[in-house]
Amino acid sequence: MADVYIVYASEDHMVAEKLHGLLSERWDAWWDDKITGPFAKAIETEIPKAGCIVALFSASSRNKGTVTDELRLGEKNNIELLPVRLDDSDPPYSFGSYSCTDLRGWNGEANHPGFLQLQRRLVSVVPPRDRPQRPPAIANGKVLLPTLFLSVSSHETQLVPGEALQALRVFEAPTILISAYDLVARRKPQALIDELTEYRKNGGFVLVDSGNYEASRLGTRRWKKHDLKEVLTQVPHDWAFCFDIMKPKQNPDRAIDEIVKAVEHDRSFTDASVLPIIHAPSQKKGGYKLGHIPRIAREVADRLEPQLIAIPERELGPGLIARARMVQSIREELSKLPFYQPLHILGTGNPWSIAVLAAAGADTFDGLEWCRMVVDRVSHRLHHFQHFDFFKFQTEVTDSSIAREALEDPAVDFGGKVAFHNLDYFTSFVEDMREAVLEDNMEAFVVGLTGWDMVSHLKKQIPGLFK
Repeated sequence: MADVYIVYASEDHMVAEKLHGLLSERWDAWWDDKITGPFAKAIETEIPKAGCIVALFSASSRNKGTVTDELRLGEKNNIELLPVRLDDSDPPYSFGSYSCTDLRGWNGEANHPGFLQLQRRLVSVVPPRDRPQRPPAIANGKVLLPTLFLSVSSHETQLVPGEALQALRVFEAPTILISAYDLVARRKPQALIDELTEYRKNGGFVLVDSGNYEASRLGTRRWKKHDLKEVLTQVPHDWAFCFDIMKPKQNPDRAIDEIVKAVEHDRSFTDASVLPIIHAPSQKKGGYKLGHIPRIAREVADRLEPQLIAIPERELGPGLIARARMVQSIREELSKLPFYQPLHILGTGNPWSIAVLAAAGADTFDGLEWCRMVVDRVSHRLHHFQHFDFFKFQTEVTDSSIAREALEDPAVDFGGKVAFHNLDYFTSFVEDMREAVLEDNMEAFVVGLTGWDMVSHLKKQIPGLFK
């Protein structure tokens, strides 16, 4: 039994072939090129068993008896009809009342608005057999998946933003996140702006955060929407998070509207992509109300089609296992969309957490750990920043000439030496994780980080973590 039966006129064969090829990536799609025996018998057998019919309406199909015969056979068997319009001609007689998906001018693009709309309609009628596949890169190939945006902030870090940006530029880190909180004019950010300009000139990718994290941690009420507007109009960047709703409505429909309006509001301040952040409502007894989060994520993604959709790690659950389960639930909902929606986890810079949440379905991360802690390359564990002396020997034998030279350079202070040690580690870590994802070998990757006993425990607690 086919999920989708394609009806078309022979003159539209090339369009039908493209449509069949793309739909077959997620559904069992049938068209008459599969017929090896008598046509009539095959058609009379396949249509009554189909999940739905996708009919190509055009000037060629309008008066084709074979097309109308197939449509009427589908109608007789109560098969859902999802017609698409290829040109401005009228639909075949008696089928004019059906709502058509507009595929006029379509040349087989998977991201065409009409094709995406057709997939949305199909998902509501016939559940796809396969999920959308994670692309190797987004942002026109500039952001490889999965990836880590190395964060820059003046809050809870061992490096001031200027030092952090300089280290990231020198090391040629491919993706960074910087808080708008440190870029408003009252903080005299020109030196930071100059660093960002040079960083982007060398191919670096800049994601600007809303500044609400720092404002909430510092307990200041001075940080307002117009501050983010000022930054977005003055500071070079590639993407930006919207001014997020930190205390969302309890009603999920109202929460969805809030998020969409926040993104649409901030889009007027920049030509760059503005990305939504989902916050979970707090519960009176502590923790977060998470039941509606997967649905909210899906509907926000469906309405905005953003490059990324984000949620803070701390709001996914009380511990890593609960958080991985929630990421799984969010990915399950996002998989109902007609496109792959990348998921960003805010505030996750711990290697173990990144690996487990990536296995659960997250795609990108950001964190300050690289400039707040020091990593042991052997155990992949984070330690106090001042404990770098225990791990300095690892930098002495690393492949990174930048990290080795920084270690010996008297002009580089202790914080800089630690930063380059960490940057060297996280660069290799992300590259290895990306290779594990491409080879569908995340279980072995996590075993290498945490050991087999831990992975065995994770598999019991999080079914389906490693597929």
